Amino acid sequence: MGVSNLNLRDICYSGFGWFGRGLSSVLKGTEHDLDAAFLKIHPEVYFSFVGFAAFLSISVPITVFLLRFTGLIPVLPFLPIEGLMYVPFFAIIPVIVIVVGVVLPKMAASNREAGLKIEIPYASMYISTMTSGGMSPFDSLLRLRNMDLLPNMQKEVSRIETIVMSQGVDPLTAMEQAARVINMHEYKELLMGYASSVRTGGDTLHYLFNQTESMFQSLSTKIKALGENMGMLMEAYTIIGILGVLGLFLIYVVGMAMPQMGTTMSADQFFLFSFVALPMLSVVFIFLGDTAQISYPVSNWKPYIIFAAMVPIGLLLGSQLILPFFDEGFLFFSPLQNLLLCLGEFFNMAKGTEAAVGLALTLIVVALPAAFADIYFVGREGRTVAGINQFLRDLVETRKSGLSPERCIHALSNKDYGAFSVHLNKISMKLNWGYPLRTIYEEFRDNVRNWLALINIYLLVDTIEVGGGTEQSLETLAKFAESTTKLEEEKKAVLMPLTIVPYIGAALLTGTTVMFLQFFTNMGSLGVSVADVTLYRVLLTPLALHSWVLGLVTGKIVSGRVSAGFIHAIFLTLVSLLGIWAVSNLTIGASMGV
Repeated sequence: MGVSNLNLRDICYSGFGWFGRGLSSVLKGTEHDLDAAFLKIHPEVYFSFVGFAAFLSISVPITVFLLRFTGLIPVLPFLPIEGLMYVPFFAIIPVIVIVVGVVLPKMAASNREAGLKIEIPYASMYISTMTSGGMSPFDSLLRLRNMDLLPNMQKEVSRIETIVMSQGVDPLTAMEQAARVINMHEYKELLMGYASSVRTGGDTLHYLFNQTESMFQSLSTKIKALGENMGMLMEAYTIIGILGVLGLFLIYVVGMAMPQMGTTMSADQFFLFSFVALPMLSVVFIFLGDTAQISYPVSNWKPYIIFAAMVPIGLLLGSQLILPFFDEGFLFFSPLQNLLLCLGEFFNMAKGTEAAVGLALTLIVVALPAAFADIYFVGREGRTVAGINQFLRDLVETRKSGLSPERCIHALSNKDYGAFSVHLNKISMKLNWGYPLRTIYEEFRDNVRNWLALINIYLLVDTIEVGGGTEQSLETLAKFAESTTKLEEEKKAVLMPLTIVPYIGAALLTGTTVMFLQFFTNMGSLGVSVADVTLYRVLLTPLALHSWVLGLVTGKIVSGRVSAGFIHAIFLTLVSLLGIWAVSNLTIGASMGV
């Protein structure tokens, strides 16, 4: 093999093949995990990659240290000569890399199985609809390889096709082999049950209908359990993110007011906790919410694009509304700061609250366009899905009159189906012009990013293309489309009550912080000296950030979309602004007799 033909895989295996062979002989289940994750790589080659990564992870820091020790590179603040004490730490790094490499295939397989679990009921719905139109179930299954709306199922169909072609077995045997790889009850029931039905001469169409209905009922049960799981997740985040914050706020304030007690937290430690640890903790809960939620393969990214476009504006505002109150050297555009000071004077804000108000206003400005975009797009797409369901039901009744599916669509194009009417008129017009159905669907997909809407229209197009849009197939499609809508409504009803929890938590956090500040700033009569301005500036500024991030977590847990959290983030930040105003204008401490 020439050098030019060598790739990273060849280099890793030639240098670390011994490591890959040794580890793969010990970890026997890795081949199954790689296969389930659809990672087309041999275990020995995969572990040679892991060995190469472990080698790099230890060689780079040690090389840097040796160059510093020999004086070939200047002093590094993070690695002085005394850095010999870090050598044991360097030895831990490759161990961590190896452990991650060992766990990664199992995690990838688990994630893919979780995605497949959501797609299987809809794949079964597709096969049932196509079969009712006259196509064989196996041919219907093979058509899924062109359906990128079900990406995990698409890969499974490719796996089945590969087994048939490479091993020369019949399709039923290939389906059974593929089902054994994925450790999932629904998947095995669909494939192995179908194979058994064909071999015994049973009614496969009846079996597919029953299996699909059973899967949707099972999905409905999972949605009910989802409400309990999300409730527990929200409660855990409230306990850690609210009560934990209150405890550390109290430690910092007490340590600042009474340092002689010995329980202190430095300003740097408090900053690290408030602006680094807490946001990272929130990201962890967003990730947990994502893994536990029922999410679809297609998402609308437009709100996130708008949010990303607002981030530079937010950085500019933050540099002038927040940082100058900690260091005047950051100030280069005084009108913004003067506007904030005038606003604070108008609302009688106490001195030291300027940075907190500036951060709250910056976060609101950054989130506001994305919040409006999410409300607009989600509302429009929700109305589109409702219109599609009503259209499919009317299409079934019109088809019974004997008209062709194309003529039925034209006859219904003048009826009002809400947000879907615009798309229906375009579909009808292009059908009259002789456009292919597949081209019409692709144009519809470019304008709509709702997965339920896309899969219903995709099924309609395939139903007409394959079976001519028979009454039975259209009836099947309309029935299952209504089932998916009911599932979405049930999901919203189960999760909506959780919305109130973060608002109660934010009110508790803000109100308790206000009482802390009022209590300690009125302790001068007891001989306790507290720098009010510093206390306000250090304690209230992270309060605005934490309330904003709490809104993002709420959106993810309640609706499954971080973008839905932008509107909650705005309202919760307003709650923190109300608390900042209360610190400046209410005298709780005085009323307590302090």
